[in-house]
Amino acid sequence: MRVSRSASITASLIAVGFGLPALGTEVAVCTDLGPVTLELFDEQTPLHVANFLEYVDQGFYSGTVFHRVIDGFMIQGGGYDRQLREKTTRSPVANESRNGPSNMRGTLAAARTNDPHSAAAQFYINLVDNPRLDGTEQDFGYTVFGRVVDGMDLVDQMGSLPTRGAGPFPTDVPRPLVGVDSIARLDRSVVETWPADERAGALRDSIAAAAENPSETLSWIGHYRASCAGMDAELLLTEARAAAALLRTPRAKAVLDEYFALVTDEAEGYAEALELYAHVAPGVAPETVARFGQCEAAELPQVPDGEFAPMQEMVEGQAAVREFMEQSDGYLDCLSEIIDEEDLSDEQHARVVREHNRMVTLMEQLAEDFNAQVRTFREREGQ
Repeated sequence: MRVSRSASITASLIAVGFGLPALGTEVAVCTDLGPVTLELFDEQTPLHVANFLEYVDQGFYSGTVFHRVIDGFMIQGGGYDRQLREKTTRSPVANESRNGPSNMRGTLAAARTNDPHSAAAQFYINLVDNPRLDGTEQDFGYTVFGRVVDGMDLVDQMGSLPTRGAGPFPTDVPRPLVGVDSIARLDRSVVETWPADERAGALRDSIAAAAENPSETLSWIGHYRASCAGMDAELLLTEARAAAALLRTPRAKAVLDEYFALVTDEAEGYAEALELYAHVAPGVAPETVARFGQCEAAELPQVPDGEFAPMQEMVEGQAAVREFMEQSDGYLDCLSEIIDEEDLSDEQHARVVREHNRMVTLMEQLAEDFNAQVRTFREREGQ
């Protein structure tokens, strides 16, 4: 069932705010399209809010994407990275869909399977009112635990993106993928102290001034992330050091994963990052993580829609697919070299093999998708 989008911007803004809980914790979602601010329903759905904030504080969402988009319904993210690899989550949280908040336009809710108590890290944002997703006395629904307070225009923009099948999904993957650089708690009283054009520099100065205090360092980096200023290798290593010093192992590991995805082994501080990783993730050899990071995976290209695309777009799409295949062949060769190394543990070997097989499947799916669009195009053109 699809519900038509509201035609009135004013009406939609009223819909987002009417009848919903009072102010709660705010978080900034820094996406490829810009910032989206969420307000959480701390009192109404405490289990889901606590669960979401734990993922936020661990840096879990950095590098994830909105992997599912259905126009006139919702956008979903929080579980897959830019290569559409599923992230490992903690234990699920108990359903709170009967606690009051409804699946109205602009609300944030927990994605789950058919098991009502299976929600973990994934979430969705309603593009329209979806009361059929609410809990009732007879049945559990989908727990609403927050709402969009700024950036709903960007959410709508995501919702209107064209979609395709990609990775493990046969449909509904947006093109292009919209990534999340980070999600962080937002304290407006701090972040808005400076004008927007001075904010990033002032926050970096505060981070530097707190260098001897890991707790203050993490706090200022949190404000920096909430400002949606870009992270670089130096800041990531600073954050990893502070998190490791405070024994916040999941956060340190997540930040180091960001670091290794960003740099090469020639980067200043690379050796220190390897040592930190060995400390916070002893079950995975840091040199293996680093080598894995040197195998550069290509970004999935857009597959043109054969029913509507002109000839030029089909030709450009073919070139993009070919380039992706060539780059992916190099990626597979790089992974194969790691697989053949003798110093890998069984767990590390299995991890790289899984990635190799995932990429092969992705390439096969892309080729199948593009060929299907070519057939559609030829039928349309009477070829």
